Amino acid sequence: MASPTLLRTPGSKPTPLSATRSKAFIVATSSPLPPPAQQQPCRRNFLSLATGILIPAWVVPVVPALAASDEEYVKETGEVIDKIRSTINMEKNDPNVATAVAELRETSNSWVAKYRREKTLLGRTSFRDIYSALNAVSGHYISFGPTAPIPAKRKARILEEMDSAEKALLRGR
Repeated sequence: MASPTLLRTPGSKPTPLSATRSKAFIVATSSPLPPPAQQQPCRRNFLSLATGILIPAWVVPVVPALAASDEEYVKETGEVIDKIRSTINMEKNDPNVATAVAELRETSNSWVAKYRREKTLLGRTSFRDIYSALNAVSGHYISFGPTAPIPAKRKARILEEMDSAEKALLRGR
């Protein structure tokens, strides 16, 4: 059995414990430690193995959201267009105007929430025009209340955007 030796930094020679005067850690070994050059490949192999095992656990698979079908988009966008037209053409003193505005806001919020994140729809002319019209209508009713009539210029622009969106929908845009 080998005598206890003082553990030193790699590359230095071990000295017998009896030859040192400072406190030291004693390592009882039957053979000397391998040089550091031999330890590095083992350490590298361990790290590459550990990395190979752990990285797949960190990576979250990207699953695209279920995209709405084109037919569904066309149908729901047509319903939103009809709802906008019927709501903005109501008379100011109609008793159902507040209910119609609340329904329009609910419909527009659900339409925007559903289609806003669809990358395939963002570039479409119909989406842009409907989104713009919904912003104008919602902004007006939020600012002025559900019974305030939409000014003629704004109303004309909204109706023009509705016509443009309908034409784009028919063309598949």
